[in-house]
Amino acid sequence: MSVLNVMWSGGAAFVSVHKVHRQILQLGKPGEPVETLLLQSGDAAPLADVGRVTALGLSTARIKGAGLLGALQRVLARRQLAKRLMQQPPRVVLIDGIGVAAFILPLLEKLTAARAVVMFHGSKRLKAAHIALLRRFPAGRLDLVAVSATLAAELEAQVGLKVLNGRVAIEPVAFRSSLMAREAAQRALGIPPGAGRTIGAVGRLVPEKGFSRLVTAAAGWLLNNPEDRLVIVGEGVERQHLAALAEELGVINQVHLTGHHAEVPRLYSAFDLICIPSEQEGLGLVLPEAVIAGVPVLASDLAVFREQLNGATGLLPFATEAWRDALNTVLTEDLGALAHVQRAGMDAEGVWARFEVFYQRLLAR
Repeated sequence: MSVLNVMWSGGAAFVSVHKVHRQILQLGKPGEPVETLLLQSGDAAPLADVGRVTALGLSTARIKGAGLLGALQRVLARRQLAKRLMQQPPRVVLIDGIGVAAFILPLLEKLTAARAVVMFHGSKRLKAAHIALLRRFPAGRLDLVAVSATLAAELEAQVGLKVLNGRVAIEPVAFRSSLMAREAAQRALGIPPGAGRTIGAVGRLVPEKGFSRLVTAAAGWLLNNPEDRLVIVGEGVERQHLAALAEELGVINQVHLTGHHAEVPRLYSAFDLICIPSEQEGLGLVLPEAVIAGVPVLASDLAVFREQLNGATGLLPFATEAWRDALNTVLTEDLGALAHVQRAGMDAEGVWARFEVFYQRLLAR
């Protein structure tokens, strides 16, 4: 028997989810084989740490059964996967979200010895067909798990089934020990020696991450403090827009778009402050990573961040003016004091201990 981890795809956009699943899978029964199936393809290096990774190379149309041809292709793909599952029946199947669940749950109904665990990593309005699928699956063999209490409550209201709070966590001791020294981290990000304070941001360059708001809000501070800079680590469709905005605001030489960086969790020591101006967030890994690294954070006042900080300060409304005022305030105050308050509020050690117990029990059942 084994644990099968089924995910949508590989690639940079999925790294955060891959890391969470890796942490979960590492808490399984000692010696039990683990295999990951990617419905599509792409790099999934974090998951290779826990077992074999196989990419099925399916198109989105084939997975979703879109159109007559897509529906036929999905039937054929499911038949092939069903044969594989019958030959090597897993004990537990860890499933990455409702899109993957819609593809594979019907195949698991006949594998009566297999338990399904569907992980929800972000807020989503479920389709009626998806809700019906979850309700139809044998309740004794299905666990629904959300990565925060807020998301669990939201999903539970939609599906009418129990959704467990499997809040994500980071092992703090190992994370801190992996951090680069400040000079090395700044060098890795291309920050020149002797620079002033570095405001950091990490994430995909997409509208919902709010980076245009951050560039606008930070521009005044940067103009008045020419040695300081804003470094945004990530890649995406907004790169040209953000560069043009920085040019328009006169701070293009102080705003650095580094692109995707595989080692970003080791680079937080490069920053004096981390900003997370997201309009929505599912996993929210950047905030706990920064706090554990000892870097203070300003973040949007979202439920997932309130849950993570447990009442600590640093949360802001979406308004650009609020971000501008907050930056002008915290960058003239003791950043170490804010970092201390946020670290105490998060209690990373306690959160990690609860994470271990929860997922060890979940995978052992």
